[in-house]
Amino acid sequence: MSTSRPDALSAACSQERLESSSGHDAALNSPSSPLLVRTVRQHDLATLAEILASSFHHQEGVMKWLYPLLRAGIYEDLKTRLYAKPKHYACLVAVQPTPTAAIERVAWQSSPAAWLQSGGRDHLLGTVELSLKTPPFCSPRSHGYLYISNLAVRAEYRRQGVGRQLLQACERIAADWGFSNLSLHVLENNEAARRLYAAMGYQVQRVDVNPVIWLLGRPRQLLLRKSLGPH
Repeated sequence: MSTSRPDALSAACSQERLESSSGHDAALNSPSSPLLVRTVRQHDLATLAEILASSFHHQEGVMKWLYPLLRAGIYEDLKTRLYAKPKHYACLVAVQPTPTAAIERVAWQSSPAAWLQSGGRDHLLGTVELSLKTPPFCSPRSHGYLYISNLAVRAEYRRQGVGRQLLQACERIAADWGFSNLSLHVLENNEAARRLYAAMGYQVQRVDVNPVIWLLGRPRQLLLRKSLGPH
């Protein structure tokens, strides 16, 4: 993918917004935040695969040998979604821009979106995906619902507001697409994540019942939903 191509996820906003300094990437961010949230790029995928693999899989015992395969599978899945360009899908990354020269720094400050489009270097801190889900046995006229998945932050940057900023960016995209609700799953025993979601207005909609999970003594999954309200 060349740097002149628009993001594979440019469906999140119009092309005009994507190409301007007030466009998609810039619209996802708070002016007061030192972080930048933008859509994923091909050269991000290897790093994102590592962030996701290390967040959801340990590397002890036999997993030490399986870990490279899991990471490779995550990379291929990300690449597939990147090129498929499904409607109402976005993969976002939180980055810490690292301009190394004064001219780059000025360019970044004046137009973050343009600076990133030109291939500016940055340090990836976390990621999240937003996609359209269609419930089984739903009406053909159902528009489905927006679902947040794969929220992951580097271990050394957790509890510093990165996850919150990624979730806020998802809310902005959902509003831009015309959706009024967001849904996500969280493990019942993931107290840190549950506190974050509760603080951001997510409420338990249901507890997923899975006999296999119950027999294995694994934590249940909770489906949470947030109403975005009028915009």
